[in-house]
Amino acid sequence: MNAVETTALLQTLAEVWELCPDMRLGQLVATIGVLAEDATDHSLWDAEDNELLAAMQRFREDLLARAR
Repeated sequence: MNAVETTALLQTLAEVWELCPDMRLGQLVATIGVLAEDATDHSLWDAEDNELLAAMQRFREDLLARAR
């Protein structure tokens, strides 16, 4: 993972967390992990950073759409 990927992952995580203020960090990470597992058909342990980022981005977009 490079610095750009790390920054994108953490920034997106922060954005998603702001949309879910009642979730604890562990709950949020678990939710994102399940979404990544569903999308990639392999465990969170084996998910690549770009797959995790894509799951977070989809989750963020879903949350934004629900808020409208």
